[in-house]
Amino acid sequence: MKRLSLMALSLILLGAGCLGGGTSTSGSDGGVFKTITAGQEWGQAVVVPTSAGIGTLATTDVLNMEMDPQDKTYLYLGTRQSGMLYSEDSGASWRQPEESALKDGLIYNVQVDPTDVCTVYVAKGSRLYRTDDCMRSFNSETYVDTRSGVNVVQIAVDWYNPKMVWIGLSNGDVLRSGDSGRTWSTVLKTGNEISGFLINNTDSRQVLVSTYKDGIYKTIDTGTTWEEVDGGLSELKQSTRVYTMIQSNDSGVVLASSEYGLTRSTDFGDTWEAIPLLTSAGQVTIRAIGMDADDPNTLYYASGATFYHSTDAGSTWGTEKFPTSRVPRTLLVDPDDSTVLYIGVASATD
Repeated sequence: MKRLSLMALSLILLGAGCLGGGTSTSGSDGGVFKTITAGQEWGQAVVVPTSAGIGTLATTDVLNMEMDPQDKTYLYLGTRQSGMLYSEDSGASWRQPEESALKDGLIYNVQVDPTDVCTVYVAKGSRLYRTDDCMRSFNSETYVDTRSGVNVVQIAVDWYNPKMVWIGLSNGDVLRSGDSGRTWSTVLKTGNEISGFLINNTDSRQVLVSTYKDGIYKTIDTGTTWEEVDGGLSELKQSTRVYTMIQSNDSGVVLASSEYGLTRSTDFGDTWEAIPLLTSAGQVTIRAIGMDADDPNTLYYASGATFYHSTDAGSTWGTEKFPTSRVPRTLLVDPDDSTVLYIGVASATD
């Protein structure tokens, strides 16, 4: 399919139908927004070609988004009601996999093998799905938790040894597999839902695990031992309630968003400092964060109807209007051009 400009996307949406499989009812300002001007202008990237015509993600709640580490034109979405979608053209159009179980419902996370574009892991409910053939088929038994109410909510794949796969559960357990998901062992029990993983980009034995309520844990030996890190977090109210973490290409800068706001570490999680914002600590909810991975002085985040950007590591911030009433939930930065950004949004929930 020929790529479409943002203007063309907007024109198509005027006559587009909704995506099936369960959608939100809070208007047509959902889905994914894209900018090619570092946030000065935004357009919805929500076109879904189907056999019945042109559909749209404009009413869909997007909770997570992943970019293929080897091909930035491939993007993957996890939604609240409409299953998993993927794009082969930088968001110009979206489609769903053939796997019926992944066409509706809540998708907690999607991760791509850093060395094999055809291997993708998907977290839905109590199951971890895996495909090795570019989504022609999925193994729904890669991991299945049999405990009531326990879901697979986070995934990470080791860039150095992609057979090493990590999953985080809603009950706070962290599991590790050394054989691409054939067998698993529990390596950490935090007691609180896992909100994210970071595998150090220069030493994959070092891994950070964040939780929604009880801080950040670190291993330097691939999960044999763990330490709950503080490094100043306890001095910043609610900074241990972490939404997400990102890192620079050399892992020299780690950024975390939390109920406090934004914090930064320059020693891979051992110590943390607050990043000054235009709002007071805890005043706004920040879930969608990004940085130029080659120049971590360039930072981005979105909250409410405002997009924030800094080119001096957060010393000063500029703002732009962000065109949605929904909550920005996830943000991706093009690795080759940091003026190109994607933000997925979702309706607020209790």
